[in-house]
Amino acid sequence: MISIKKQKTLKQANRKAILNILRDSGEISVADLSKEVNLSKQTLMKIMNYYTKNGMVIITGKGKSTEEGGKKPNIYKFNKNGGYAIGMAISANRLFSVITDLKSNILDNISVTLEADEDFESVLKKIIDSYNYLTRNPEIHKERITGLAIGAYGITNFSKGEVIFSPHFPSWGKNLMLKEKISEKIPGDIPVIVDNHSRFQVFSEKILGLAKDKNNVVAIQAGKGLVAGVIIENEIKRGNHSLIGEIGHMIVDPEGREICSCGGRGCFEAMVSTSRILRMVREKYNEYPDSIIFNGNGPDNVDIYNVFDASNKGDKLALELMDDVISWFGIGISNIILMYDPQVMIIQGIFTKAGKYFLENLRKKINRISLFSIERETEIKYSELGDKAGVLGAASYVLSRYFE
Repeated sequence: MISIKKQKTLKQANRKAILNILRDSGEISVADLSKEVNLSKQTLMKIMNYYTKNGMVIITGKGKSTEEGGKKPNIYKFNKNGGYAIGMAISANRLFSVITDLKSNILDNISVTLEADEDFESVLKKIIDSYNYLTRNPEIHKERITGLAIGAYGITNFSKGEVIFSPHFPSWGKNLMLKEKISEKIPGDIPVIVDNHSRFQVFSEKILGLAKDKNNVVAIQAGKGLVAGVIIENEIKRGNHSLIGEIGHMIVDPEGREICSCGGRGCFEAMVSTSRILRMVREKYNEYPDSIIFNGNGPDNVDIYNVFDASNKGDKLALELMDDVISWFGIGISNIILMYDPQVMIIQGIFTKAGKYFLENLRKKINRISLFSIERETEIKYSELGDKAGVLGAASYVLSRYFE
């Protein structure tokens, strides 16, 4: 039996505990609920009346009478439409936002284009406009919105709701109090959460994706940049200076010529970025003019999907390029495994489209250079959540805080 204290000061805690049981139980009667918790039926009825009034719980019908007869008991069910959460993600070129029900099902979404290094006041207006768009439906009761979480690219301070620095928006300066700015513009007393987008992305894998049954997870988003979200023992890790997850600036080639956006040489991000791959494609054009990567086009018209597709068809140039990238990924991921010892490494972003050749050979590379036990214990997988991982993770994080 679940122990729930009865002190008056813990009324809210009792309510939350009961709501969480209902959330996971399907349909249940007060009599059955009383078998799981140490609260009286009278107290449980008060809690049920509280939640049926505010819409979090609905009555679905009547149960069977007891052997002694009497009134048939009400059957209660958690109402997934009894509240809402809003998740947003700011990337280099767009603001993507969703509103979900209490089970993280997306009810509506909006994507807004952002300009390169767009002025903060302009971006803030788009955030508020997106919020108003998602809550425009009269059937959505604004008083039932449980919160808004927004993931920002760059270094963020979760406890302060602060964007310390965003490489995509240098004009924002340093130490931008994003949570405070949003809270001033949104009507009502709605909780606002700000964190690095990668932490919401790994959270989405834990709650909705491939890591539901895992306690230790790393999710890597790779593309032009490289960043990771880390969960250890079911807790998102951030670090003393909010730097956990900034794996892109780990040095993997100290003698290399590649200069990273941070100014360092041989950073993990610089070695595996799609920008580097496409630059190498252009450099190799005269050597491999018949490569199917080019498909009769000039080197400037190639995109990364051409390279991925050609590698899975055995094209010589594509295999050469992908083997180089796999080598650097193998070194970086092996180091991450030694640092965090995750049960699963999930690859998100554009590299999820790289296909079979990349993933199979990456696994082989990691197994060759890692400790002997890694092959058995650390899974390497492509995410299945697509480009909604960040916003779904943000909305789901709002709900986790609400129900905790």
